[in-house]
Amino acid sequence: MKKTVVAACLGLGAVLVLNNGCVSTGGSAMETHTKGIESVTEEEYVVTKKPVDRHYIGYVWSKQFGPVEDTNNPVEIRVKKERSFKGVQQDFAFNVGLALGARPVAAPVMGEAGIQGGSVEKSKLEGLEIITPVNIADVPFEPDYNYITEALRLSNFRIGDEKSNKASIGVTAGSVAGSGTAVAEAGSSARRGTEGEGLVVAYRLQTIDKGSYIKKDSGFVPLQLDKNIDLPAGNVVVRSRLQTIEPGAGKSLPRNVLWACARANAMSRDMLAAWLVEVKPLDPKRKTLTIAFPAFPKVEECQNYSGVIFSRIDPLTDRIIRQKVGITVIDAEVNDVLKPTAFDARVTVSDESFKIKTVTPADL
Repeated sequence: MKKTVVAACLGLGAVLVLNNGCVSTGGSAMETHTKGIESVTEEEYVVTKKPVDRHYIGYVWSKQFGPVEDTNNPVEIRVKKERSFKGVQQDFAFNVGLALGARPVAAPVMGEAGIQGGSVEKSKLEGLEIITPVNIADVPFEPDYNYITEALRLSNFRIGDEKSNKASIGVTAGSVAGSGTAVAEAGSSARRGTEGEGLVVAYRLQTIDKGSYIKKDSGFVPLQLDKNIDLPAGNVVVRSRLQTIEPGAGKSLPRNVLWACARANAMSRDMLAAWLVEVKPLDPKRKTLTIAFPAFPKVEECQNYSGVIFSRIDPLTDRIIRQKVGITVIDAEVNDVLKPTAFDARVTVSDESFKIKTVTPADL
């Protein structure tokens, strides 16, 4: 039986997987990398322009800019990491990593470019992780946008010289740190930058199947301070109030309150009063959500909130079912003694259900 040997051809040479020997072609590493894409699992993955050490799960994908980060509404999704034992995925991610200039963590002892077949297979087996959301229903899908729902990560690879596109390969692959199955972490900003051990080389993109999209909206309903507002269409009760904040005096915000914007969250320690909007589901299995808007000091650009308050997957229909709330504060003022002088706000609750589909590189 022939042994498979992976040959690393430096500079502008192509990285190929052959039965015997090393072949150098006139194509660039990016051309080789592109050819590798065409044959992998029916083109299910979109390849990064360069390896990165952030997974960006849940982010919107732009054809021109890649993952798009919204600083006002940061994406925080719990993810899980699992090893891939699929040969096609391993070959694809391994070769793409080499073509983009990545290399195994362990450097060659004598600077030789070339690795034993057994070392290659060991590196692939230990090194490839698939990062996905713990609950894909947490991805903030919106119609017409593509979202990152899976990342292929080479956990024992790194970029040795970011400016060079040479693939320098060690004799053996280093041990994998933190590559256990189903390891959960929150958000995608735990690892930053474009250099480091553990590199994402490809994404799976998914979008709402618009033919399956169903939405029911309650319309905007006025809020009144200290009064319950029933929204039968959403099966929720909404109540708003003004909360003064006096540290040490027993007057503080409820736990797990969500600030309506990132700036308000950053200023929360200096906040003396806040408008609280409590969304309470009538279903006892669901949790109450409290959204806070700055009352004093006032933050002009923090008067709108939109977010998912409930989401799940229906296993019988393969549909994502979720409920969203939107709140707009039109006018809200307090006087010098932090008493309300004006409050005009609207709330809307919408129920959505839809299926999702994979976006291939040819669709972009």
